[in-house]
Amino acid sequence: MQSRILVPLDGSRLSEQALPYAMTLGQSLPAELILLCAVSIPRDVEQALEKASLAPGPLFEQLEIKASQYLEAMGRLLSKNELKFSHVVLRGPAADAIVEYADQMDIQMIVMASHGYTAIERWTHGSVAERVLQSAPVPVLLVRSREEGIKAVPAAHACDRTLVPLDGSRLAEQVLPIIIPIAKAVGCELTLFRVPVAYSAGPLTGRWYLPQNSSYETADQDAQGYLERLASNIRAQGVKVATATRVGPVAESIIAYAEAQDIDLIAMCTHGRTGIARWALGSIADRVLRAGNKPILLVRARRG
Repeated sequence: MQSRILVPLDGSRLSEQALPYAMTLGQSLPAELILLCAVSIPRDVEQALEKASLAPGPLFEQLEIKASQYLEAMGRLLSKNELKFSHVVLRGPAADAIVEYADQMDIQMIVMASHGYTAIERWTHGSVAERVLQSAPVPVLLVRSREEGIKAVPAAHACDRTLVPLDGSRLAEQVLPIIIPIAKAVGCELTLFRVPVAYSAGPLTGRWYLPQNSSYETADQDAQGYLERLASNIRAQGVKVATATRVGPVAESIIAYAEAQDIDLIAMCTHGRTGIARWALGSIADRVLRAGNKPILLVRARRG
């Protein structure tokens, strides 16, 4: 069955910066791209309509027509690249509409930009994107949008190298069944990455953390052995794999490696546990998301 990827848009060029990544997945997997726009009326406008004894229906209809025309125009650009697409306009707060649609309509992934602007609202990490990340039932690929370099006509974005941070836990490894078929379809190389010895800065001083009953040398050897065992299994599935370890603050090490090695995408779980730290949205994954510039695919790890 063909995959279905949800691409929320808000009418801005900033939100459209998610399209090149969605197009790459759409062409490679292949997958149907579903363009979604949520329309809502600000509370102060609703209050003004109530005072004037006017129903919000006609205003909603105008917003829906405008949103549908916009999505159809985006769809025509996608169809030039032989991509299958459809579009949907929903009423209500953007984050709620995105999450509910993904849950109800058999969506396999959400691809969205970290912010965009409309006349109605602003999308920001900490607002729509963050609420989607916290509640979405499927993996979310979040693209950090930038003011510069916005193109009128999107083109598929090359994905040659994907960084996969792991912490040695089964929870963190839950990203692998998601990213392996993507890597195989796209033709990118996976780099499995681990920080065997972590540094955590406290309010007055910092502290190094080693796995229990380990020295630096044995910790690094254990990490490399762990990564290589996973890499061997992935290579058997026809995917190119490299491994790497670094010592230092976990989030900062992930970001620095991704920048230095020209990584195209970071894929990781939103949480996992080790004797060193807990990875969670709000912790390691959150710091990588906030401080890094690379697109990040976040997979919600599930216990049990």
